Amino acid sequence: MDAVDATVAALDLLEDFFMFFWNFRYVPLKYRIPLIKLRRRLLPRGTSLYIGYTLSASRKLTAPPQPNAFLFLARLLWPFPHWHYPAVLPAPPRAIMAAPGTVDCQGRDLMRLRMMPLWCWRDTPQRAFYRLYEAVCATNGHMTTYETEYFWHQASPAWATERLVDPRIAHPDIDPEQYAVMAAVAETLVLSFVWRLEIGLRRDRTRADPCKDVPSDVLERCPAWTANAPRLEHELLLHPENDLYFDSPFHRRNIVTSTGHFYTV
Repeated sequence: MDAVDATVAALDLLEDFFMFFWNFRYVPLKYRIPLIKLRRRLLPRGTSLYIGYTLSASRKLTAPPQPNAFLFLARLLWPFPHWHYPAVLPAPPRAIMAAPGTVDCQGRDLMRLRMMPLWCWRDTPQRAFYRLYEAVCATNGHMTTYETEYFWHQASPAWATERLVDPRIAHPDIDPEQYAVMAAVAETLVLSFVWRLEIGLRRDRTRADPCKDVPSDVLERCPAWTANAPRLEHELLLHPENDLYFDSPFHRRNIVTSTGHFYTV
């Protein structure tokens, strides 16, 4: 057993020891339930850091590989120079289409990273938006669905769709095709969120009456910059096997792809 396995085992044992006392397992059952109810009233429920899982899962990351699990955890905890990770502009659509395997590999890692609270706390809506753009360009339907649902379940006001930053601010010379695809991704994301709201879903995981109008305070809106993204002069076919026409923000910009993977519950 190496150092990581020993640490994970020790953390699991410590968690079991803590839960024994936390759930009052040492008192008779007739007293246990009232004590648990009292504890819930006095102490708000917190979010576990899943340190043990973070250490073990980091060894399976491949994009890029993590040579040391403890170093990976230390980087997650290190708040400098900024707590939130920077959002790096991805490659243009045709570059991603030429090598979709890179995005596929990242998608497998993201399934593990989203289970790490520390990583999620340092993630940003702009980073998630860029990942969604990459998934669309790589025509990775599963990653498109997972990233859309991940974005949807971030109920913080900072994750409002209308607050997505214009990529052209930091990159004035952005590729025109890339800008058009990003605008279409943002608008389709908003449309899929509005659809969820109309059937009674809410971003905080609550439910509402689908027969009533969506309140204005929870309605999703497109970021203003998407209106400035023009239609492409030449058609951009993101998926050679998907040449059917479906009306969407993509096709209004002369971009051919499907949007069904945005609409899941």
